[in-house]
Amino acid sequence: MALLRGADALERARSLFHDPKAIVAVEADRDGRGAPPRVLALGTPSEAVVIDVAATPGIAALLGSHDRPFGAVNAKNLHRVLLRLGESSLPARWADAVITEQLLLGGREGATEPDAIAMRHLGAPLPSAETGLDSLTARASAIARLVAAQIPRLREDELVAVSRLEAAAVAPIAEMEANGMPFDAERWRGIDATVRAEQKELRASILPHFAKVTGNDLFGGATLNLDNDNELKRALAAIGHPVENAKRDTLQRLPEPLGPLLARYREVMKLVSAYGESFLEFVGPDGRLHPTFTQIGANTGRMACHSPNLQSMVKDSPHRTCFRVGAGRALVTADYGACELRIIAELSGDPVFAEAFARGEDLHARVATAVFGKPVSKSENADLRQRAKAVNFGLAYGMGAQGLARAIDTDVNQARQLLERYFKSFPRIRVFLERSAEEGLARGFARTMTGRRLYLEGERSQLERIAKNMPIQGTNADITKIALARLRNRLGTKRLVNVVHDEIVCECEQVDAGEVASAMRAEMVAAGSQVLKTIPLTVDVSVGDVWGK
Repeated sequence: MALLRGADALERARSLFHDPKAIVAVEADRDGRGAPPRVLALGTPSEAVVIDVAATPGIAALLGSHDRPFGAVNAKNLHRVLLRLGESSLPARWADAVITEQLLLGGREGATEPDAIAMRHLGAPLPSAETGLDSLTARASAIARLVAAQIPRLREDELVAVSRLEAAAVAPIAEMEANGMPFDAERWRGIDATVRAEQKELRASILPHFAKVTGNDLFGGATLNLDNDNELKRALAAIGHPVENAKRDTLQRLPEPLGPLLARYREVMKLVSAYGESFLEFVGPDGRLHPTFTQIGANTGRMACHSPNLQSMVKDSPHRTCFRVGAGRALVTADYGACELRIIAELSGDPVFAEAFARGEDLHARVATAVFGKPVSKSENADLRQRAKAVNFGLAYGMGAQGLARAIDTDVNQARQLLERYFKSFPRIRVFLERSAEEGLARGFARTMTGRRLYLEGERSQLERIAKNMPIQGTNADITKIALARLRNRLGTKRLVNVVHDEIVCECEQVDAGEVASAMRAEMVAAGSQVLKTIPLTVDVSVGDVWGK
C-alpha cells in the first residue's frame, strides 16, 4: 500500500466520502509518548488509503469538515491523538464500535474488547495496526465493516437515537480530558497537612475513652485502630455503646463528647484516604489534572471518572478550593436544577409537579404541603420540607421504605406510612413507577426516553427497583451528553474541563465569563428540550476563580 502525501492524499481521501451512506473508518499510529500521529488510514468496507500526516497538513480539517460519524475503535483515545496535530477542526462525531457494542449489550455480559467484538460480528479479529502500512489500511477497512455490521442491530433494537448522542459525545469528552482541570498542588499539600494534624489530635482525644478495654503498645499508647470498623464496633460495645455500624451518622448519636469526636474523625479519615498526598500523583506536567472519563461508566449510561475521580470530590471539602484558575481566568459551573424530578414529572404527567416546575415554585415545599396538610417552606416547617425532599429524590433512585427510613432517620413503619401518604397525594407518580416496573419486566429491559436499554436479569425484587430507576437516571445521563456535544459545537474545543453527573464546568478568560455562562445555560436548556417536551429544564450557573458549588 502506497503512502500518500499532499494534494494526492487529500483527493483520494475525498473520494471515500462520495457516498454519504458509506461508513468511513479512521485509524492512526497511536504513539503513547504524546507525539502527533505520523500515519493516518481511512477506509470504507471495500477500500482504504494511508496518508503521511506531516506531508498532508489539511487532512484533519478535511475530516472535520464532514458532518458524518467516522468509524473507530476506542474513538476517544484516537480523537486525543488527533488533537496533537493542533488543528481546530476535527471530527465532531465518532461511531465507536466499542460504545455501540455496549449499547447493544445493554448491561448483559459480553466481551467489549475490539477483537472480541469483531469476532462476534465479522467472524475474525481486527488486523493489527502495528505490522506495517498494509495492516493499518486493512484494519481501517475492517473497522468500517464492523461498524456497518452493527448498524442493522441498532435499528432492530431501536437504538439509533441513543447511538447518535453517544457518537456526538466522544469528541467533547476527549477534549475535556486533554484540557484538564486547573489545580493548585501546593495549596493541596497545605490542606492535607492540616487535615492530618487534626486527625492526630482527634485520635489523641478519642483513645482515652477506650483505655480500660484496649491494650497498650510499648510506649503506653492505646492500640485501638480507629480506622477499622469491626475493631471500633467491638471497642464501643465493650464500653457500653453497642452500634450496628460505624457510619458517621450512627457515631454522631453517641453521647458527647465521644460521639461528635468519632463522627468528625470519620470525616477526616475519609479526607485523608481519598484526598491525601497520593492524589498528587495525577498532576500532569502542565500542573493540571487530566482524569479519564468512561463514557458509559454505568448501565444507566452515566459517565464514570478515574485517575483521579473528580466526581467523588465532596462539594464542601476544603480540597475543592484547590481547583482554581489564575489571574484573568474564570471557571463557569452550570448544573441542571432537579433534572431527575423534572424527568419524573414528564414521564408521570403529574399535574402538581408540572405546575410547580412551570411556575418555578419550590417543589419540595409544594409536595410537603400536599402530603402533610400544612404550610411548608424553607423557613416554615422546614423539617417537613426535608422529608418531602428525601422522598422526591429517593424515588429517582428506586428507594423503598427501608432506604427512606435510613435517609430521614426514622423506623421502617413510619417511612412506609410516609410513602403511602405521598402516593395518595401523587397517584400518577405511583402509577408511573409501577408501570415502569411492570413493562420493564414484561419486555425484559428498562429504557430511557432516548431508547437506551438495560436488560433485566436477576432477582425480581431488585429488578423492579432498577426498572423504576433506570429510565430516570439514564435519561438524565442522556441529556447531559447531548449538552456536552452542543457546548463543544458552540464554545469550541478548549473550554470544557469537567463534568460531574449533570454538572458541567468550563474554563475561559474572565472577560468572556458572562458570554460563556449565557451560552452554557442556553445550550443545556436546549439539550433538555430535545428530550423533554412538556417540562422545562432550568440551569443554575456560577462564575468564579474556584470550582463552584
